[in-house]
Amino acid sequence: MAQHDYDIANGTGAAVRTDINNVLDAVVSTNSGSSAPSTTYSYQQWADTSAGLLKIRNGANNAWVTVGTLDAANLGLATLASPTLTGNPKSVTPATGDNDTSIATTAFVKTLVDSAVATAVGNLTDAQMPAGSILQVVEVPQSLTNSLEITASSVLVGSQMNVSITPSSAANKILVQFNVNCQATNGYYTAVGVTVFRGSGVNTSLSGTNLAGGGGQNTTGVFCIHNAGMGSNLSSDNCLSASVIDSPSSTSSVTYTIAFRKMDISGQARLGARGAFSTMTLMEIKG
Repeated sequence: MAQHDYDIANGTGAAVRTDINNVLDAVVSTNSGSSAPSTTYSYQQWADTSAGLLKIRNGANNAWVTVGTLDAANLGLATLASPTLTGNPKSVTPATGDNDTSIATTAFVKTLVDSAVATAVGNLTDAQMPAGSILQVVEVPQSLTNSLEITASSVLVGSQMNVSITPSSAANKILVQFNVNCQATNGYYTAVGVTVFRGSGVNTSLSGTNLAGGGGQNTTGVFCIHNAGMGSNLSSDNCLSASVIDSPSSTSSVTYTIAFRKMDISGQARLGARGAFSTMTLMEIKG
């Protein structure tokens, strides 16, 4: 270890020679020592043996800058070819859309992925959605007031509750769900049956296809039944719910109507018991 002020003083031949040798010792040992050289110069190197670091003086000659670790391969620095980095190495984040050999930081990747996902989801067409995906939902709540007096018990009548939907593909299906309030009155074992028509019409003007089966208005097909209590002149309220998947095979507007009928020859059947709200929901399902 040797350090020098790099100033050769005048003296005898032997003294000058010793001073020169001391300078050379400082040079070859990189000014090594446990403390910094007392005389410093811009860009002067110092092997700090106390910290085990190679340091260099900055251009302003007012501070030491650490270069690397003494006695470590490549001073402990990453090699130019195939370096193995540890810890949390960082780099400048390239501009979005950069397409060259720049290092991609996590910030660059996250921004790119977030943008790609947002674009993909936002621009995903119905045709690109997987089978079973819900493409659109239409829902209507309504207060129903239909009442059916004593008539042929097999006749289905249409309620005011109807919802229309336009499928985006003829291959798609429509899930129909309903929850309606109903009332059976003035009869012994009086009951109300509820179904869904692919069609329209209020009361006896109902036309279309009964999704519970039967195809027409004069049919016994219903999805759910509400029975009144036993006895004469009784009134019984209830909620009936059901769901059905339909295949209208159409890209035109399709209307679905809640229909109902008396299940018995006596009594009355009514939707919208005591004016409570009912709901019907249509969902287009990718086929």
